Amino acid sequence: MRVKICGITTLEDANICEELGADALGFVHYPGRGRSLPLMEIRDICSTLGPFITRVLICHPKGPNEALQMLERSGADVIQTYSLSPVFLSRLRENGIRVIRAVRPDIDEVRKYAECVDALVFEAGVPGTGHYYDHSTIPINSCRRAIVAGGLSLSNIDQVKELRPYGVDVSSGVESSPGIKDPELVNDLIRRCHS
Repeated sequence: MRVKICGITTLEDANICEELGADALGFVHYPGRGRSLPLMEIRDICSTLGPFITRVLICHPKGPNEALQMLERSGADVIQTYSLSPVFLSRLRENGIRVIRAVRPDIDEVRKYAECVDALVFEAGVPGTGHYYDHSTIPINSCRRAIVAGGLSLSNIDQVKELRPYGVDVSSGVESSPGIKDPELVNDLIRRCHS
């Protein structure tokens, strides 16, 4: 099971998470949201990372052209969006962009987006708030790659692991304070997911 540590806000946290074995790091560019960074700051952090870690830009573009511009300016490899229609998402993939679409744990949402993205990230509530929900309600087997997010921490990661998702997306559950990752929590969570 792959692990994305999301809501990275500092170069130090990015380097620590990479060193501890995260598969991907998430960088939020969504003005008004906690942990949001300017694109150039994301680019500066991304430029320090090694070639084997995936850099994910979490954003809310209005269309595919804006999404492409944001991705290029950020230095990220993958775009994760809470916006864009299936047609626009398909257009991004036609341009060689890997795409993750955030959806509610709802089969209708899955049917709408599953064929036009590389993965779906399932989340309920406001992203990055640690909102917990019943992860067993996620239609895990209804899409090619399911990523579980929302309220994940060491206290529930084993139950999520039993669902056998493609990956997990963790932010507040591995923080010592909002936006600051706790190396011990990050290490323990990654080890448990990779074992």
